[in-house]
Amino acid sequence: MTLAAPILAKTGSGTKLALVRRYFPSVVGPLAVSGAHFLASLLFLRNLDAAEFGIFSFVLVVSGFAMSISGAGLVLPATRSMVGGDARTTAAIFRLALVAGAVFAAGLTLAAMAGGLALSHAAPLGLFGAVLAYRWFARSLAYVEGRAAAAIFSDMLYGLTVAAGLGAMALTHRVSLRLGGEVLLLAALLSLAAFGRDFFRLQWQGLKSGRLRHYLPAFRDVTAWSLLGVAMTEITLNAHAYLVTFINGPGAFALPALGMLLMRPVSLVQMALPDLERPAMLRALAARDGARLDRILFEFQSALALALLATLLLAGALLLFAPNLLLRQGYGLGDAAAAALLAAAIMAVRSVRAPLGVLLQAAGEFKALARLSARAAIVAILSTLALLLTFGPVASLGGILLGDLVILAGMKPLARKARQAADA
Repeated sequence: MTLAAPILAKTGSGTKLALVRRYFPSVVGPLAVSGAHFLASLLFLRNLDAAEFGIFSFVLVVSGFAMSISGAGLVLPATRSMVGGDARTTAAIFRLALVAGAVFAAGLTLAAMAGGLALSHAAPLGLFGAVLAYRWFARSLAYVEGRAAAAIFSDMLYGLTVAAGLGAMALTHRVSLRLGGEVLLLAALLSLAAFGRDFFRLQWQGLKSGRLRHYLPAFRDVTAWSLLGVAMTEITLNAHAYLVTFINGPGAFALPALGMLLMRPVSLVQMALPDLERPAMLRALAARDGARLDRILFEFQSALALALLATLLLAGALLLFAPNLLLRQGYGLGDAAAAALLAAAIMAVRSVRAPLGVLLQAAGEFKALARLSARAAIVAILSTLALLLTFGPVASLGGILLGDLVILAGMKPLARKARQAADA
């Protein structure tokens, strides 16, 4: 049994069709969100100065971190409490979700203001990031409850609202970061309606009766190591965003952000599929069903390989045939291509390791993952800083690639051990 081999080359046409049928419902929503963010980034790239575009891209990065914190700190313990019928812990988690949203909003707003935005421009972006993280919490719980349609509808509603708002901005020639932030915030708020009365009834009950002390056992058992792992992973994944922005300013982050922007479709798929596969892996591990676990890993890796291939084709087509869509702000084609190549290498490594990480989460290896992420974070920070100071912002992506490779190398033996336990 071989872990971590993208198996696209071994996948026949029938298997490819089966993969599409299985994963399309889970991927179509994230692709709608990815498309909306791509359109926003493209519109802002062409109409805003480099500093404003850098701030917007930085907000997207930090929003992704907030979503990861929401997943580790809220979704994982909520999954256990809801499946186990622990109403007190569930209520506490729903109350904490609002507290976390307020913290995210304040933090993002202050970060945008530190980048040079006025409060009137920074606040919509801060609120947008907070609502986006809360929406991820609601979306993930919809999958836990078997309501995938609600999650997909939320994604589609968000994507369509953003697209409509951006279209109106472009047609009326009123493109600004403030108006763009307001459009994104409105879309995030409207997309919450898809989760229905039952979700908001739970939220209301949590607000009334939830006690944060009831969350502490879940924090000790599940969340603490998971959150540490998320924090270290964030440093590994996005050290360039923080270092470039804080050392060289938000304008310098524009080119690395452009490279990662071109890889946005596969990155959204990498974020979305774990919600589908984690419960399936948990069931396979509990049943000691190694064959079923192998099948899940096979399909997971193959789906990510297909998503990566499609993303590379799209990015290549844009750079070769429509470079003016991306380079209006004076960025050189060579620099943009170098950023895209480094970003593509990063996404290739992440496509290999994402299924292994989900397997280790399902196996409860949060402490091992946190320790591995801490080692990788040190490598990512030091190498990113060295490359940034020596070769500039685009080269800083190489430090992120090294951090990802460290994580992948450490995950392989851990995942092999977890897989062997399924046959014990």
